[in-house]
Amino acid sequence: MTSKSSILILLLFAFILPSESLFAFVHISAVKPHLPVSPEHPNIIFQWNGDAPSLSKKSEVFDGAYAESSDNELMEALLQEAVNKWNNVESAYLNFEVVVNPGVVKSDEDEIYAIVVESQDSFSVAAAALPVFAAKGDSPSGNKKSGRIIYDCDISVSSSGVDAQELLRTLVHEIGHCVGLGHPHSNYHSIMSYSNMSSSAELGLDDKAGISFLYPEPGVSQDVKYLTTCGTLAGLGGQGYWILLLPLGLLGFRRKKASQQS
Repeated sequence: MTSKSSILILLLFAFILPSESLFAFVHISAVKPHLPVSPEHPNIIFQWNGDAPSLSKKSEVFDGAYAESSDNELMEALLQEAVNKWNNVESAYLNFEVVVNPGVVKSDEDEIYAIVVESQDSFSVAAAALPVFAAKGDSPSGNKKSGRIIYDCDISVSSSGVDAQELLRTLVHEIGHCVGLGHPHSNYHSIMSYSNMSSSAELGLDDKAGISFLYPEPGVSQDVKYLTTCGTLAGLGGQGYWILLLPLGLLGFRRKKASQQS
């Protein structure tokens, strides 16, 4: 069975079966927000500030090709690999690009999708995505007016030392929040699941079904938009985004446990 067929079958089950019977994706909000893209204009550009954390275990990613590379060189490769995990879902048209902009900063109002490496208040935070779709102020305009469009999604990456493979997995997960996906209630090998403790950076069928639902590739997943999904992070407002940080706490626990065993 092909990957595309598996995704469509999973979405069909989402339509037929009650949500509690499913392993499936969830949205970050009940309004099911999505990025401002279309099949004709599928690109979202992440602007990276060019910095990198101190990366360890470099030889364990990319078959050791970056074992002797600088942190910045490997960070660039990790970012490209992370976006490619989502770009390579054949049943979805969304396409991410990464460019370097040393002057980019975090701002939930500039409508720039920024990736900023910076110091964090907590050691457990490896990275955190902040998708924004609920505009502030009385007179929003453009994409901000919709209330359903993720017009800004900045990813803050800790400058502290981190295992390269762990960071790759975290980046794929955080980009998933920018896609519009939340934490599913099941594991099923989903990169977005808060219960998945694997270090693998591969997408699961749930993840692929989620991006295909939000951005269905014409001629490949035409029926996806007519199907329902497992659920949403209902009522998730600006003050509720703490729930998106739950996997980061788990990552911090794993880091601490690993350091105690070494």
